[in-house]
Amino acid sequence: MMPNVHDSVLNAGIQGMMWLTKQFWWKPFIQQTHQPQLVQHALLHHILSKNAQTTFGNSHQFRLIKDYQAYRQSIPIHTYEDLRPHIEAQEETKEGCLNVEQPIMYTQTSGTTGKPKYIPVLQSTLKDYKNLQRLLVFAQHQALPSIYHGKILAIASPAIEGKLETGTPFGSTSGLIYQGLPRFVQKKYILPPDVLAIKEYDLKYLLIAAYGLAEPRLSLLASANPSTFLKLLDVIQQNYSKLLDMLANTEDGSFPTGFPFPHVTPRRISALNALRGQEDRITLGTLWPQLQAVATWTGGSCGVLIPKLRSLLPPTTSIVEMGYLSSEFIGSVNVDVQNNRCIPTFHENFFEFVEQDEWEKENPTILTLEEVEVGKRYYVIVTTQQGLYRYFINDIVEVTGFFNRTPTIQFVQKGKGVTNLTGEKLYEHQVICAMESVKKECEAHFDFFMMLADAEHLQYTLYIEHQPLVAPVGPILEKHLARLNIEFEAKRLSERLKPIKVTFLESGTAETYKHHCVTNGQREAQFKLVKLLYTKDCTFPFSNHEIK
Repeated sequence: MMPNVHDSVLNAGIQGMMWLTKQFWWKPFIQQTHQPQLVQHALLHHILSKNAQTTFGNSHQFRLIKDYQAYRQSIPIHTYEDLRPHIEAQEETKEGCLNVEQPIMYTQTSGTTGKPKYIPVLQSTLKDYKNLQRLLVFAQHQALPSIYHGKILAIASPAIEGKLETGTPFGSTSGLIYQGLPRFVQKKYILPPDVLAIKEYDLKYLLIAAYGLAEPRLSLLASANPSTFLKLLDVIQQNYSKLLDMLANTEDGSFPTGFPFPHVTPRRISALNALRGQEDRITLGTLWPQLQAVATWTGGSCGVLIPKLRSLLPPTTSIVEMGYLSSEFIGSVNVDVQNNRCIPTFHENFFEFVEQDEWEKENPTILTLEEVEVGKRYYVIVTTQQGLYRYFINDIVEVTGFFNRTPTIQFVQKGKGVTNLTGEKLYEHQVICAMESVKKECEAHFDFFMMLADAEHLQYTLYIEHQPLVAPVGPILEKHLARLNIEFEAKRLSERLKPIKVTFLESGTAETYKHHCVTNGQREAQFKLVKLLYTKDCTFPFSNHEIK
């Protein structure tokens, strides 16, 4: 199908934008990859100098810090809870407590204490994000010249999701990225922004599916988690006739009011109608045969879903790594899309690393960007330009190679005590706290329980050493977890996470489990029962101890 005149004009605009990006952003950036540590030290000096007169900068004597060694000696490693008082004080007083520049909004994510984390976003942060998106778009276009020839179905959380009591808005990093892509690329989006802001998940996905079905010329699907695409296809398959009736009869008011009708041609309706009765055979490739790429996460628990996603796509469609991304910062940029090689955003954030096995030591060795080694896994400590100083994010990355003299990294998983299947970032202590509430509500007493996260099936299984209870333990646990974790609540409401499965275990399972762990190398004197693990990290055969 030939592009229309409007698309031809946009494609010409994208070509011109690519030339400008190459000259003014890409070439200087690639030059920096030959000397990343010099760039890192200059960036650290800039951050400290800029914020020397803040309350935090004064108390830590930023003005006296002349090099990295002094920085490391003067500034301890922080968690969000260490920095929370400074973030909240700056928002309340509008004075420079943590940043000399006042935040214009915050990104929101779940916190370890059940209280959401709010990450400062400065006006300069938005500019930096846009520059990073220019680089990413250029790298994608350079590797896949047709990636932006058609339309784009990009699914993200809203950039603005609400307001604090002070009136300052908060939202999502993915939404800011969605809004920060170059103008010519944004004009290729098929979803009205209001659709992404719908809080009723069934309606939201139904509308996304309708707009997607209406457009045969999709060349790019984009969303951080591959589970989003699997969910979308499931919605299409389960509601196929309803969706086609909506699209075929938009003029009689059957399409939900408040949204512009997606434009659909008679030819497209005819092609879709030919698939009625074959819903279980519909794939992403069936619907969008011109699809050039799917941009998503391929590492960590998301990697388990990639083979299934691959099977639903046209053979020529590329799966493009979206990069290491969190609510706190954009951690990497994909500079080699053909091979999905991502380098740290060393020109925007200052990085430190600790080997995974070193972290538990009393004085772990802390490394800089130039000291990491290929094949090793590291915890990340980052200093950002929006006020996170030596921030321990509890993420583990692996160094996969080098791009010029800059290491390439891939996200592996959250660190100990955290699991993340669809973006919920569930913490061990949240599970423990919720289970205490479950015990009270169910009037049950048990000591041993463990929850395993199954990345393949996007489901948690709770194991309890106790006789089966009459009370619905799964829904009760979900209710209390939702109270403690806003992301868990959202992912269950959207059904991207399946309901928690509860399995009761025979008496004595706890001791058998401990014996298994000690036999496999854990020191008995130092044995600590971890209540939350990934299924892949648990070798104990719980199925042998289920109460039938």
